[in-house]
This record gives sequence, structure tokens and C-alpha cells, in this order.
Amino acid sequence: MTTIHKLCAGAGLAAIIAASGCVSVLPEQPEPRAVYQLPDPEALAELQTNVVIREPDATRLFASRKIISQSEDGGFKVVPEVAWAERATRMFQITLLDAFSNSSAGLAVDDVTGVSGEYELYWRVTQFALRGTEGVCQLQLTLLDGRSREPVAQHMLSASSEAPGPGDLVRARALADAGRQCVEKAAVFIAEKAVDREEIGED
Repeated sequence: MTTIHKLCAGAGLAAIIAASGCVSVLPEQPEPRAVYQLPDPEALAELQTNVVIREPDATRLFASRKIISQSEDGGFKVVPEVAWAERATRMFQITLLDAFSNSSAGLAVDDVTGVSGEYELYWRVTQFALRGTEGVCQLQLTLLDGRSREPVAQHMLSASSEAPGPGDLVRARALADAGRQCVEKAAVFIAEKAVDREEIGED
């Protein structure tokens, strides 16, 4: 936790009320030794129709560039020497967009483009932290109808990856790999549930 100290000086109560000057002194954050992002997906899913992929929701604990470690008693702390290359939620979104084949009938679409799709993914990062030498990831997915925004399918998935040692750099890589596995599982779920309804109607 960053502590903010306020140093105020005044010549007396009247002077303080009239014009007081305060200076905020913030401890300087150390530069991380290394920054990481989620590895590229190892397998690409095939979409039948267009799906809009939103940036996932997450608590501030899991949404920032900070890499988090969870102790046995459930407490969280920042791992100081490593960080994500960008905010974790945006990193998850970009990796999921890259988890689908560009040659399939449908495409995964970044929501910032404003392009609509037959489906839309609302999702949440519910766990993304280190537990000792193990990286743990958990995602909650809700696939919505692109027009009515009614839920079509929901799923909770998780993944973990064990680091080969206790160092912060290898542990950060293990957490990144757990995130990659979660994204790949999410892509498979979306590809299975996001069916082309026009083809169903023709059948």
C-alpha cells in the first residue's frame, strides 16, 4: 500500500486558515526488472459467425499492470520486480481476439471498432494471481445475443501453470501461461456456442 504523507507548514492558526501550503510526498515506485504479456495462443479456434469481444471486467486488483501474489491466508500483495506490459484486462482481450483463425467464416471483433456481431462476449477475470510457484487464472463467460443482448450461454473456466522455481521472473511466466490457457479454453467455448443461426434456419 502506498502511504501519502502531507507536510503542511503555517505560522499560526490564522495563517493556516488564510493560506496553507501542502506538499504530497509519494514513495517512488521501483522499476520492474521485466514486463510480460500473455503468450500467443497455441491453437486457433474457428468461428462460424462474427462475435464482438469486449474488454473483460475485473476488480482493480486483477485489472492493472501489477502482478499479484496470493498468500496461504488469502491476502494479496504486489510482486515488485515484474509487471504486465499493459493493463491485464486489455491484455486478455487482445489475446482472445488473436485466438481465432482469420480464415474461418466468422471473425472475432474488437468492440472499440463499433462493428456489430451476431454474438457478443461479456466476461470477467475472477482470479489471476500467483499462489506460491503456481499461476492461477479463472474466467467467467457470458455469451450474449448481439441484437437482444439476452444470455445465450454461460461458463466458468480455470487454468493453472507451475513455475520451475521460486524466482519472480519464472513465476510471472507461469502466471502468463495460465492466462494463455484460460484464453484458449474461452475461445473453444465461444466457437462451440456461437453458431450461425441463419444456417440453422435453413436446415
